[in-house]
Amino acid sequence: MTKYILILTFSIIWGISFSQSQNLIRFEDENKLIGYKDENQNIIVKPKYSNGSLFYNGLALVSIIGKGWTIINGNGEELTDFESIPGSIYNEFVEYDLISVKKDGKWGFINRNGELVIPYKYDIVGEFNEGLIPVKINNLWGFINEEDKLIIPAKYEKVTEFHDGLAGFYENGKWGFINKNDIVIIPAQYTGISIFSEGLCAVNTKAFNFSGGGISTEIINKKGETIFRGEFWAFHPYINGIANYWESYDFGGRNIFIDTKGEVVKIIEN
Repeated sequence: MTKYILILTFSIIWGISFSQSQNLIRFEDENKLIGYKDENQNIIVKPKYSNGSLFYNGLALVSIIGKGWTIINGNGEELTDFESIPGSIYNEFVEYDLISVKKDGKWGFINRNGELVIPYKYDIVGEFNEGLIPVKINNLWGFINEEDKLIIPAKYEKVTEFHDGLAGFYENGKWGFINKNDIVIIPAQYTGISIFSEGLCAVNTKAFNFSGGGISTEIINKKGETIFRGEFWAFHPYINGIANYWESYDFGGRNIFIDTKGEVVKIIEN
């Protein structure tokens, strides 16, 4: 799936967790192998991995050279075999109650115990969030639920996951938003969109081009009403009433934090 036209690139930086199991602490032994400890320094996973990420949302990605990658949970259990390819686990706006996994060229979903919930049958998928999963069927996108039932027919050129009750859809070169009943809430009119968070979303009304692909020009509400305007590069959606963006496309400007009215509350100089 084409991911959000704008950005969701600060997932690890913000570190907001919906953790359903403990986040272990990564460490290396004298052989540069990676293991994990709990907060009391008890070794939960003995050093054996060639690569290993930090824990996020109760999960971590690990690999062994020559074997492949897997996901481990806070109990140190490997959720997938090394013949499969795990999907992302680092989007702070995704719940990850179900985790995408690719095997034999097809995508399916497992739960946090590693049990296969949706069989490996889809060519391309999005992430499970708010009870629905974007899936591509016959070159068009729709949504299934956790029981693999098609809830929204596959009829869209592109979609995003559901966030704050709305998902982006793409038709005739523009983005709009639908609800979970497949009702168009905001007609397709934007060249780029972020996601709704706390009732607000960044959108782009400028002509889309390479240099402008990461810019937002308006913050809208769920009625499609403009709350305020500006030029927001790499807009990061709202968390607890605060969003942030960059002054320039190459992250060379300042990182600016704003409230829901667009008032600046913090500036980080580059």
